[in-house]
Amino acid sequence: MTNLEKQTDEILALRSIFDTKFRLLDDNNQYEILIDFDLIEPFIIRYNDERTIINHLPPFTLIIHYHEKYPSDYPPSFMLSCFYFSKSSLQNLCQKLDNYSFIKDEVCVYDWIELIKHEITNEIILQTKDDEQINDLRALNGYSNENIDQIYQSLINYNNEQHDKQFRNQLQTCLICTDIIPGMDFIRLHRCGHFYCRSCLNNYVKITLNNGKFGEKLHCPQHQCQKALPPNEIKQIIQDAQLYQRYERLTLQHALESMNNVIWCPRSVTNRKEK
Repeated sequence: MTNLEKQTDEILALRSIFDTKFRLLDDNNQYEILIDFDLIEPFIIRYNDERTIINHLPPFTLIIHYHEKYPSDYPPSFMLSCFYFSKSSLQNLCQKLDNYSFIKDEVCVYDWIELIKHEITNEIILQTKDDEQINDLRALNGYSNENIDQIYQSLINYNNEQHDKQFRNQLQTCLICTDIIPGMDFIRLHRCGHFYCRSCLNNYVKITLNNGKFGEKLHCPQHQCQKALPPNEIKQIIQDAQLYQRYERLTLQHALESMNNVIWCPRSVTNRKEK
């Protein structure tokens, strides 16, 4: 087989494996692959004195450029991009790919991808110092001291988004009615993480409000869970403008009545309260 035929076959194989994570950039000579890290165990991010456990990491980008001597004589050209790897970490990874035992006449991109995946252990330490003086132009988008705070928060946000997406795409069991339905028909409570189908949670909130419980007295339905439902969740659950206005009015009234430095305004015909 000619080099061009082997390159074409490799592209077909990689496209089949990575599907939407594969994208041609320049005819059949250049493409990028988004590499997902399969985290079997929870992953730890350390930054300053903070320690965060996550289950999802954003993909790593590998850009490949074919030349006429691949794979007969030399490996392809490449670039690496990952916003949560430091510049020096990306440059070290470039060196590892350079040192990879390339076998002439054999394609190597999938082996490179496996090598990159093994670079992720179970912990990333975001450091504010980067003493590496080498400037390898193949290492793109490594973080700098100026944006490290943003990188840390981006990793947390991505993990939360993927966790919610995974929840919505799977079947879940309602903790009230025990029905098994798609996660997209559930509401997960922010403060405690308990989740219920929309119908059960809607009925629970309406009954609880009708029984005179509101504000901090309106808790998660789970037995012994004392986490109150915040107003934005109440609004999302009941989806009833009039009932929500009643909830706000009762909550405000209760709050005013509990304040010792608030008295009735003698000039108000509506019995308003003011300081």
